Amino acid sequence: MSLKLLELFPPILITLNLMRIHLQFGALIGGLLLLSFAKENNARAARTGTDTTGKGGPALRFSVPLAENTLNERFYTMPDLGLLLQLKQPAGVQLGVTKQGRSVNAWYFPGTSDKRALVIGGVHGSELSSIEVAQALVEKMMAQEERTFYSVIIIPSLFPDNAATAMREPAQTGSVLNIGRYTHDNAVDPNRQMPSPGEDLDEDIPEDHLHRTIEKENQFLLRLIREYRPDRIASVHSIRNTSYGGIYADPRTDAKGLALGYASDSSLAVDMATAVADQEGNVAGNHLGDKPTALYYKDPTPVAKGLFQKRNTNGAALKGHRGSGISMGTWGTTAIENESDPAANREAIRVITIEVPGAKRSFDYKRTPEQMFFRKQMQAFVNGIYEVFLSEKHVEG
Repeated sequence: MSLKLLELFPPILITLNLMRIHLQFGALIGGLLLLSFAKENNARAARTGTDTTGKGGPALRFSVPLAENTLNERFYTMPDLGLLLQLKQPAGVQLGVTKQGRSVNAWYFPGTSDKRALVIGGVHGSELSSIEVAQALVEKMMAQEERTFYSVIIIPSLFPDNAATAMREPAQTGSVLNIGRYTHDNAVDPNRQMPSPGEDLDEDIPEDHLHRTIEKENQFLLRLIREYRPDRIASVHSIRNTSYGGIYADPRTDAKGLALGYASDSSLAVDMATAVADQEGNVAGNHLGDKPTALYYKDPTPVAKGLFQKRNTNGAALKGHRGSGISMGTWGTTAIENESDPAANREAIRVITIEVPGAKRSFDYKRTPEQMFFRKQMQAFVNGIYEVFLSEKHVEG
């Protein structure tokens, strides 16, 4: 199959008509690019994107293949990733297709260095503000003429099926019902499905630390990380208690769990939070006005280099320990050393967890002042990622 590049251009209004993937830039609401998920309809053969971050119609449309083995020839797929990285041109990447037939898409933007970053939105489908931030970051990257220091792959919505479920109940967004957070009533928390620390995804038995089958979308993510090998990851979430909105860093360790030093990880998170605060974003959880911290309030205290680092293996309190397990913050920051499969080995990845205050998208709020306030919040977090996380700040050695 001939590989064809899907180039992304910066002008505000461009339409690229491709065989089954249609990218249309337009319908901007308050400067936001309105990207889309797949839409439920009666004909499974034509699942078309719908507006997810604004009103007035989608600015990005894509048609999703019927089956996993029917991938669009006009879109890069995971087997093509090596070629895409060699070409060093902006492009779209299809990571895979969900059970409901939605495409898990990502966007690649080359940087000026050999360093690589990954930004993930929508790990929890109920956290729609995280998706809005990730999608708005894609728009910002498209609009820039100059490249960032880090090359970056951005996944706006890792679990689009779950996000679609949340969007069907907009009045409940951010409520304790957590509609769209879990794939089904007995599903494991999507952010607690990582392999054991120090171990890679086992393709033959794709189980997490507690021997539960890892959902397809997380398998897509783990394969991407294996092939792309990012130096740093920003995982964008949202948080109901806005007092803990902020930007946090997980401590990196070797494969045995011994700390590698936390200073530069902490400095990167605090610098990002400071950039957000300078634009009037809510990062109360970082306590910038008192004693700045990059430690999430539920996590164990980072220890000195060479000591064993405790980890938080409990998330949401769910029956059957469905909220327990290893998070991306723990798995990604732990190095992998596998004597039987040296190709899987990697250094510890710097993982930054972003907690956007409030789960609603900016336009989900009914009153105009609230919409304007939360739109400004969202843009502050976008700029913090762009200006600090993707810049030449605290570069990994």
